[in-house]
Amino acid sequence: MRVKILKKRNKFDIDNILEEFARKHGSLGSLHQRVLISKCSTPKQMSDYVLWKHLSSGAVLKDTIVVENSDIFNVLSPKRVELLEFLTNNEVKSIKSLAHRLHRNYKNVYDDLRALSKYDLIELRAVGRSVIPCSIVSEIDLRFDD
Repeated sequence: MRVKILKKRNKFDIDNILEEFARKHGSLGSLHQRVLISKCSTPKQMSDYVLWKHLSSGAVLKDTIVVENSDIFNVLSPKRVELLEFLTNNEVKSIKSLAHRLHRNYKNVYDDLRALSKYDLIELRAVGRSVIPCSIVSEIDLRFDD
């Protein structure tokens, strides 16, 4: 059995990737010149150029994670899947408002969010005194292999 999770990267992660490319290669234009005149020392430079170009123009970056052990089912209970689905389709201002909108106890919602964040299925963003839960999962695919 395999669980494939498709995660979308947030703007902060993408900005960090772009800054790392700028430190490593100078500018997109200089990397473009090296790629064009075949002075790439590694295929990694071509890969960096393609990714940098697309991210600079607003492309969305997604990661695919494959989990092949059944431990994930300890985390993906029906209530947590419902919570994850709600976060994927709705914005919330705090954990308290999320608990209220789901008609659930705050502590249970908080515990579920902590469990989901351990598997990087959600992100808990601190904004002022509030913690805002955000889903970073766009798709979960469950496969039963022979």
